[in-house]
Amino acid sequence: MENRIRVLFVVSEFYQAGTERFTFELDRALDKSQFKVDILSLLPLEASPRFSDYYYEKHLELKSDIYFIKDVDVIRHPTRKERLARITVGEALPNVHQPLIDFLDDYTSISVMGEYNYLAITRWMPLEIKKRCLVHIQNSKHQKPDIYANFPKNEQIHFVSGFDEKSIKWELSEFPNYKHTYFGLNLKIENQFVKTTYRNREAPRIGIFTRLTSHKPLDPFLYAFQLVLDKFPKAELHIFGSGDPEQEGLNRYINQLNISNHIHFRGHQTNIAEAAVAEDLDIVWLHGYHGVPGGWAGFDICTALVPQVFWNFGGTKETEYNSSFPMSNRLSEFVNYTLHYLTNPILAKQLALEQRSFVDEHHNIERFIQVMQNLYKRMVLEQYGV
Repeated sequence: MENRIRVLFVVSEFYQAGTERFTFELDRALDKSQFKVDILSLLPLEASPRFSDYYYEKHLELKSDIYFIKDVDVIRHPTRKERLARITVGEALPNVHQPLIDFLDDYTSISVMGEYNYLAITRWMPLEIKKRCLVHIQNSKHQKPDIYANFPKNEQIHFVSGFDEKSIKWELSEFPNYKHTYFGLNLKIENQFVKTTYRNREAPRIGIFTRLTSHKPLDPFLYAFQLVLDKFPKAELHIFGSGDPEQEGLNRYINQLNISNHIHFRGHQTNIAEAAVAEDLDIVWLHGYHGVPGGWAGFDICTALVPQVFWNFGGTKETEYNSSFPMSNRLSEFVNYTLHYLTNPILAKQLALEQRSFVDEHHNIERFIQVMQNLYKRMVLEQYGV
């Protein structure tokens, strides 16, 4: 076991969010007979008043060692002798972040989980350690145009992402000399929670899984739901996710549309697939991006065989639509998709099976973990030639 490749994951925290889920899926999929995974967190535990550190215990169960930067990056102040040598003979002072540098130097590969963490961890790194870094892109210029504004464009950074060849050229157009490895959102396909009943009923239950935030607008769904009520006056919309609907301005839309009696805010869910099945949802609405589900929630629900219809949050002319994922940013079309499957149980089940098949084929981490394992091995070869 001592010959295993040592890999360090750098994370912000252990909340139940997208980047953290990505890190967990990668941690549990790597072959631990070949790789030793450690984790460095930039924030301490219990840093958020809203979210629990869900994945902290999950990583410990995987036998990953966890460190916190506040304990590792202990500033080393120059001694009196070192300061005197600086004054008298111009000798350089030692790097005050040397303990952090020594810690990072123990790893042949450093996966920075989330491009937003790259600058925080690399600002003190010498170039030879920066060359061991992989930057896992978890957001996009579509969401934040200046996402790479402070990145050193003159350095050859190795990015890892789920962007295809065409998209990554646009995403990283500011970088003249980058490396890129394709590795998307991949998860372990599980069968613990699976929907088995599809029917046409008087009071269908529609679900939305999201965090209540302005970054994930829900107003198109609320307008769509009012139109669904024209066909199904007893329909229910269950919104799962943390956040205050009043603070996020959702109640204003709900009251204006006069649909408050049909809306149910259900709060944060630890297991999305379990909630979707246990709540007997007939269909789920989610954000989609460029023809596919917009994140982990959509993939989880695919595995649970609950059919989904998507609002195309990406909404560009370049979107290549997939028939397995009904998706639109036109309200009438979005509602028509929804009613089509609510009134056709056989087609709803067929859609759910297609969506699960797609995730199994394109996002099953057991099919694709070799990409990361080979990349880590190649980095060892590049460093040591062995």
